[in-house]
Amino acid sequence: MFPKPGKLSGEPGAESGEQNHATRADALVRGRNLGRACGGARAHVSRASRGGAATSAFTLPEVIIGATLGSVILLAILTTFLFMGRSGANASNYITMEQEARRGLERFSEDVRMASGIAWTNNTYVTLTIPHAADSGTDSVVYFYDTTAGSSTYHCFLRRGPDPTTGVATTATLIRNVQSFEFARWMIGSTGQALNDFGTKQLQIRLTIRTQSQTVVAATNLVISARYILRNKT
Repeated sequence: MFPKPGKLSGEPGAESGEQNHATRADALVRGRNLGRACGGARAHVSRASRGGAATSAFTLPEVIIGATLGSVILLAILTTFLFMGRSGANASNYITMEQEARRGLERFSEDVRMASGIAWTNNTYVTLTIPHAADSGTDSVVYFYDTTAGSSTYHCFLRRGPDPTTGVATTATLIRNVQSFEFARWMIGSTGQALNDFGTKQLQIRLTIRTQSQTVVAATNLVISARYILRNKT
């Protein structure tokens, strides 16, 4: 048997195949090396970028300017908040005083218009005689200003007598935080003040209310009522 014909290592075709194989191997190695180099360059660029971002910061003048502006803005906000809070507290105090004064004067005016008689003690204490609607009886109702220091109703305008609804005798606080108070009595059909109970045909109240809250300026309200006529007094 004769061997199959082929190219010997010494033949020109064999040397060309070996050279092509070596060329492909070298190209593969160079490609791998180039890939590693590119990857290393990308990693280096990425690390450099991250390092630059991590080390960036504000300068000292920028920090000082930012802190100053922030402090000014915060101070303005705090001032506005305090101003609005105080304004709201003052408004609430005035509303409370107005409501109390209105209710107290309404209660007083109803009794004065129904009164058939009056006993004047002084300009802070009067007693009204109120006739019953269902019979011939009467009730004594006292209106007075408490000036007793240490009392639970100190500086309050009070009503003492039967309750108009229940008929039970009680002492009711009509107006609180009264700093000054006085009754005035007037004659009917004349501008002069009455000098005695017989000549008294009208009653008037003049008072000053003052409410104080923490961190808020005191709210003061001067109240001067109308002249209420004692319609049933002869």
